[in-house]
Amino acid sequence: MLTRIRQVLAAWTARITPEDHIFVENHLNAKEQGLFWRMNLPDQRHALNVAYTSKQLAAHQAGINQNLLLRCALLHDVGKVYGDVSTLDKIITVMAHKLAPQWAKQWGREGRGGKIRNLRHAFYIYFHHPARSASFLQAIGASPAEVEIIARHHKAPAKNDPPELGILREADNLH
Repeated sequence: MLTRIRQVLAAWTARITPEDHIFVENHLNAKEQGLFWRMNLPDQRHALNVAYTSKQLAAHQAGINQNLLLRCALLHDVGKVYGDVSTLDKIITVMAHKLAPQWAKQWGREGRGGKIRNLRHAFYIYFHHPARSASFLQAIGASPAEVEIIARHHKAPAKNDPPELGILREADNLH
């Protein structure tokens, strides 16, 4: 519960610094930057925090493709496009997932409209943003490794997971 309260406060106080802009420009190409900047401000801040934490977690690990890791960290939530989900909708979806996960996943439907349709869309985005993110990245020609890692970032760990995926998951769970 305390983690969720911190996340709401972080969303309300999110800021992007000039140094953050430079970090994004240094790690993403123009098309990827376009996807990054389409997210809402709290999701951009979250992605940056995940990237910075991923960098720290990977600092002393051999065999990690730092470039791939940082790109995936910055892009893992690009399926959450600005205007898709309000802060209140996000709070409701998180609570519903905690209380009734199966129902919440089944209730979500893509497509905006009135209040109920918008809420159902928020549920859809909450559960399907990894696949949506991967689809957006595939459409702009991102590497297969990026697409795979981002598509799988909320799936249960598997034996054949690339090490970058494990670090991304750990950093994402911390934020």
